[in-house]
Amino acid sequence: MKINAVLPCAGRGERAGLGYNKTLALLGEKPVALASAECFASLPEVTRIVVVVGAGEEEEFKKAFSPLGDRVVFVIGGDTRTASVYAGICACEEDADIIAIHDGARPFLSEALLRRTIDVGASHGSAIPVIPVTDSLREVHGEFSHAVDRSCFFAVQTPQVFDAYKLRTAYISAMKDGFTFSDDAQVFERYMGNVTLCPGDSSNVKLTHPSDFSPHGFSVGCGFDTHRLVEGRKLILGGVDIPHTKGLLGHSDADVLVHAIMDALLSAVHARDIGVLFPDTDARYAGISSMKLLQEVKGVLDKKGAQILNISAVIMAQKPKLKDYIPLMCANIARTLNIPEESVSISATTTEGIGLVGREEGISCHAVAGVRKE
Repeated sequence: MKINAVLPCAGRGERAGLGYNKTLALLGEKPVALASAECFASLPEVTRIVVVVGAGEEEEFKKAFSPLGDRVVFVIGGDTRTASVYAGICACEEDADIIAIHDGARPFLSEALLRRTIDVGASHGSAIPVIPVTDSLREVHGEFSHAVDRSCFFAVQTPQVFDAYKLRTAYISAMKDGFTFSDDAQVFERYMGNVTLCPGDSSNVKLTHPSDFSPHGFSVGCGFDTHRLVEGRKLILGGVDIPHTKGLLGHSDADVLVHAIMDALLSAVHARDIGVLFPDTDARYAGISSMKLLQEVKGVLDKKGAQILNISAVIMAQKPKLKDYIPLMCANIARTLNIPEESVSISATTTEGIGLVGREEGISCHAVAGVRKE
């Protein structure tokens, strides 16, 4: 199956108030548009990524997307979103089976959501990710309003995935009729019939307002921890008791993975680290489960109005092999933090026999966390 992706990045983004194209704003060290495309670039089935840009912005975008190589092509957008997406579709490969359209300002796309929409789109001809509306709703007509049953309403996300031939046909008709639409599902529905909905992801937010781009909108924190391996201790990682001849030494259960994640989360909201919050001189924390401490860290973030978007961690251990335990670690951490499992990414590596990890003297972990603050 050959997949092409279209990223509309030609909008002015006036609500963001940046004075320039918001998809070129930096998210950490990379432009928002590049972060939005990287998940597509990680899939070998995606053979072309079409980036729709504004007139005069081609060179800036080419520089921003240089890490992705020659799979990326650039086209100039039109006066409306519909015209811009049509320009992107025209630049797709003629033999593409699937076309996925994804907002250039939606940089937190997970591989799990992308795979889900591709699978549904390939099976049903369309896939539209949606999430339930959680706020109360009112329908307003001038001075009058009334409550609306929110259970019937869902917020629409991207990527929106379609059969390539049907999508081209729908857009050709829309351009011929002179219609404009706010998203691609409306175009498909107007000319091809019903669309297929699939579960979206609450972390897959679109950056729109000034606060989304300010330090009070999104921030990243990092954490690192190391513990010594000794006999007579349990090896606990991510709340999982892992069979091994040695365990990690520490005042608590010495869960080095959770410790690094806690420090990453605290760093993201400019809070003090776990050595300050849970000192090893305090008897209350002797032998305590680090998952309980993680709950307390979640409370710190809640008080600061911070929403956890994603966590990524790498465990450095020569032994034991951890790959079979990682799904359970992700599930434990996600459940404790009340976030989707797909928002937690954990990997494990050795150090090829080098250093204290390589000599099996200890285990280290590095973690990064992204949060959105109110």
